[in-house]
Amino acid sequence: MPEGPPPPTSPGLFDGLLPDRAHAADCLGDPAWLRPHPLEEAELGRAAVDRRRREFATARWCARRALAAAGAPDPSGPLRRGRRGEPLWPPGFTGSITHSAAYRAAVAAPARPGGVLGIDAERAVPLRPAMRAAIASDEELAHLAALPAVAGLPWETLLFSVKEAVYKAWNPLTAAPLTFRSVRVVFRPRTHTGSCGGTTGSLTAEPTGPLQGATPALPVLSGRYRAACGLLVSVVHSRPSA
Repeated sequence: MPEGPPPPTSPGLFDGLLPDRAHAADCLGDPAWLRPHPLEEAELGRAAVDRRRREFATARWCARRALAAAGAPDPSGPLRRGRRGEPLWPPGFTGSITHSAAYRAAVAAPARPGGVLGIDAERAVPLRPAMRAAIASDEELAHLAALPAVAGLPWETLLFSVKEAVYKAWNPLTAAPLTFRSVRVVFRPRTHTGSCGGTTGSLTAEPTGPLQGATPALPVLSGRYRAACGLLVSVVHSRPSA
């Protein structure tokens, strides 16, 4: 695959959010020289529009960089898709991919028994009221209302982001459909000023009840988040937060 000039990356959005031995790579925009691996492109199909091809290629490029940092022996190979569109990570490794607006990112780590990992990124803009009502339970709405108001951090959008990350983490463990109501999220905010300002904090995500077909039972997840640079970034995993 041809290489071009280094594309712009974010100023440390994932710093301090990842579990041990996990590595992130990200990109702002889609470099014109990037192309999907031929086997990946075949899975996209001819109907995929150019925008989808560009973001797909960039996200997979981020995934290969994350895999290389995590120690994968052959990170340049294709990252195929599972039956639900999820990336199929190479043996011995796990990870997660996200893309939002012009931002693409991936995280990879050596796999361990029972270990799961999920990430998500969203633009830091409020959700529409109908979407807010769809993703949050009454308990979660009360929890969000009690959290401190923070500029650049719409809590309901962060909740959406975390639930998207949880879906990616739990998805390999169950054949049953997951919904926004399958998980309950609790935030613990902590103010932090980084290279582009913002706020970080930790969180817990737990299943709201047993899910048919989940073997073993879905694990409670720990995680962290950051709101900075107009983005909300969420990480969840089955390892205790540092």
